[in-house]
Amino acid sequence: MRIQLTISLLVSDRMETLGKCLNSLKPLLRELDTELIVVFTGKSDETLALAQKYTSHIIPFTWCNDFSKARNAGLKEARGEWFLYLDDDEWFDDTGEIIDFFKSGEYRHYQSAFYVQRNYLDLEGKRYSDTDVGRMCLLTPETEFIFPIHENLAPFHKPNKKLTAFVHHFGYARKEKLGESETKTTRNLSLLLAMLEKNPNSAQCYMQITQEYRSVGEPGIAVEYCRKGLALARQESRIYNYELWMQANLPLLISYTGDKRLALDEGERILNHPRTLEVGTLHLCVTLTALCRDLKEFRKGIKYVNLYRKQLLYLLNHPEKAEQQRAAEITLESIAAKEVSVYMEGLFLTTKADDFPCACQIMSWFPWEDEDRILPQYPRLEAWKKDYKGKYDTILREYDRLNTNNPYVCIQKALYAEHQKDFQRTKGLWEICAQNCPPGFQWELIEIAVRNQFSLEILLKRMSPEAWNEYTEAVTERKEWEEMKKFYQKIMPLLETCPFYARKLEQSFLEKLLTGEMLKPAKLIELLEQYCRSVCSDAKFVYRKEALENPEAYALPARYRFAARLKDALGLLQEGTFAEIFMLLKDAIHIYPKMSGAVGQLLRNLEEDIQKPKQPVSEEFMALGGQVKQVLRGLISAGQWDEAYGVLEQLQALLPDDFEVLRMKQEVLRQGGNL
Repeated sequence: MRIQLTISLLVSDRMETLGKCLNSLKPLLRELDTELIVVFTGKSDETLALAQKYTSHIIPFTWCNDFSKARNAGLKEARGEWFLYLDDDEWFDDTGEIIDFFKSGEYRHYQSAFYVQRNYLDLEGKRYSDTDVGRMCLLTPETEFIFPIHENLAPFHKPNKKLTAFVHHFGYARKEKLGESETKTTRNLSLLLAMLEKNPNSAQCYMQITQEYRSVGEPGIAVEYCRKGLALARQESRIYNYELWMQANLPLLISYTGDKRLALDEGERILNHPRTLEVGTLHLCVTLTALCRDLKEFRKGIKYVNLYRKQLLYLLNHPEKAEQQRAAEITLESIAAKEVSVYMEGLFLTTKADDFPCACQIMSWFPWEDEDRILPQYPRLEAWKKDYKGKYDTILREYDRLNTNNPYVCIQKALYAEHQKDFQRTKGLWEICAQNCPPGFQWELIEIAVRNQFSLEILLKRMSPEAWNEYTEAVTERKEWEEMKKFYQKIMPLLETCPFYARKLEQSFLEKLLTGEMLKPAKLIELLEQYCRSVCSDAKFVYRKEALENPEAYALPARYRFAARLKDALGLLQEGTFAEIFMLLKDAIHIYPKMSGAVGQLLRNLEEDIQKPKQPVSEEFMALGGQVKQVLRGLISAGQWDEAYGVLEQLQALLPDDFEVLRMKQEVLRQGGNL
């Protein structure tokens, strides 16, 4: 009976992760003919007991600051055809692919394999980077570990298999527990510096020290070691992965010191060096493009975007070369993932260089059919379109020439057809877009529909009430009053089949009208009654009768609770019961200060009708203004300047001659204007 796979696990006393690690290995132990060897360097009986639950093959090892010696202790007793090693702070996410690799017999066609190590940069697991690691190989008598730190298996023969399976690894996350002063990085640095003393010409050691200084935020020192390491690596006959890593990272490290000019010059020197590999060139192009943007060398930046494109296509057509050029995170896969953002950077560079033909070329490079990669760039594409002043129509024309079904491009094509006054084509494109509208672009489609009087039913069926509420609030705020009146008249007929959505827009429109214009008394009351009917109809549609019978319930929206008070006040107005009206309106303003201007206008009209200066109406009127002032003071105290300014506009209508209101307005303008 043969052992297919030996798993060698280096265990210290990391009890918090050992359980996860061992548990992730259970499928391999169950599905394959596998042995597990534990090299135990810890002191805890609890840790040892947990390891013994999974294997009886425990090798005690006294730690001697040499990882290779510890690894070789496990390797020496391995009996599998293949060998896999990992640490007790790593655990597999899914081992299914590795199991298939062995069960299918595919492993017989390879001599080594890579899988992915996901290195987390924080203990919460929110930030991480993925690195291909060669942790599996055919076991031969020559196989051994070399280097006391960042140990490697050697020889690591080809051909090798690239697996997508990955381990979670928190070893590089900085530990911040009270009393724990030593981190993995400081431990590694001391070992590496000692190793360098023994091997002063080791380019790989220089690279590893560079990585450690980078991780502790010492880019200046990292640059020194990286320069020396790169110079040593260039003296070797072969180009190893550590040279590739230093090729790609030296300019980036220099930029971290703040000297972007030196970083650009160094990057260009490396780019033109005969030993620079294609994958290194790709990574350098990304760094140099960003540096050119910051240094305002826009045309040079465009050159590097073009070079990125050329090298990317070359490597995609020559995957065997890309497979041979890998160094930790410096891989074709990692840099190809930045393709869309590089092209986006290129578009902004063409704006600064006023090179529109180049912009058109870059637009054609975008992988428009890959929605997952393109979607995050839509806001930047919109910003770029606005940034390219005077080219709006031309940009739409270029979008129209693209051969793609991408929904964002489809919207641009609809806009172009509209500009060309091609009504039928505009409508056809609009209907396609309405059925597959990218997030955030419903507003654009509504504007097109209103201008051309297209039915909104297709779009609104796919638009949530929350998104529509957001739209109605924004459109009434964004449009000037005269523009909004025309827009309202044109959109309301398009909402006949969607009464709920129509009422929401009606309410936002009425709020703008009631707080923005001085209306005749009869018209004011008419519009307030219309507003109440609209809000109350919505409430009946959404809420149960029991909830509506108690308009003071805080679960109900402020707009409805305000409308309930206002409706009661308007009912009393018809009866001529003025004294109670003030109390209701006082509550209403407290609930929804946004409408204080309209309520204030109503109160002034009532005061004029009564025509009795000594009546208590004036006192109530002043008390109402005082309550709104109190709301305003709270907003100012909280630094909510935009909200305070909105209430001020209403309060000025309520108390136009109040000096305190004038002073508060000046404070809001001063403080809010400094943001």
